[in-house]
Amino acid sequence: MQICPLRSFGKMGGGPCRWPRFLEKRAGKSTSVIKRWGGRRVRFPVRAFKRLRMMPKRGAGNRVAEIGCVCDSGMIGSMLSQTKSTLREEVRQRISKLPEEIRIQASRRMEESLVGRPEWKTAETVALFLSLPDEPQTRGILRSAWEAGKRVVLPKIDIREGLTWWRMPPSNLPETSTLWEPSPEKAEHVSVEKIDAFLVPGRAFDARGGRLGRGGGHYDRTLSRRARGAWVAGLFFSVQEVELLPQEPHDIPMPFVVTEHGWRKTG
Repeated sequence: MQICPLRSFGKMGGGPCRWPRFLEKRAGKSTSVIKRWGGRRVRFPVRAFKRLRMMPKRGAGNRVAEIGCVCDSGMIGSMLSQTKSTLREEVRQRISKLPEEIRIQASRRMEESLVGRPEWKTAETVALFLSLPDEPQTRGILRSAWEAGKRVVLPKIDIREGLTWWRMPPSNLPETSTLWEPSPEKAEHVSVEKIDAFLVPGRAFDARGGRLGRGGGHYDRTLSRRARGAWVAGLFFSVQEVELLPQEPHDIPMPFVVTEHGWRKTG
């Protein structure tokens, strides 16, 4: 057993954060205490909670809950998984409410912000991705990279190695609603250490550079092996930003984020 500080976020006054209700359900009928949460009295199991402290965050009505849990690593993993799944669904709903025309315009603004940056102009080998329908569209960025004479590499998932990277020559990429990967027979393998820049997708991000992916951990493992001078930027719609993401030791932060509002340094 160990004391593990965990953080979550919630909008006070608009209903309590999901963490207390989830933990209360896990604890069952264990001895509990009653504390105030979000303006109302909530019963907390003693064996699950060690302390509860409310701290002000920017923005009217926003609070961050810092919770010290006395629990084993299995319980921690289960709680984090539940929270991340909830966040993915909430952000998915936000994106689904964006009209297609707004998404297209936002993607164009992201491309303009990116290709005008000195970091982009000096990068010779760039790791990009072929976007899915609910992600910022990257075909324009791919065309811009080829026109600028850059080496463009796209990811392919390998069962043993994780993400592998393959150089793609200028081509008409398929319109697809599912994950598309390059064919090794038609592409050249490039080691991660030879890549100068990484543009990464995700489901959500926060102002600290935290990134929530789709759950495979592939990008975190890849980015941990990148060259010292290689830069990383996340590509997101602004509606994908959340107040605070749960972070684990293996999560790799993003130094930069690109949204329709421009290039932004995190941290």
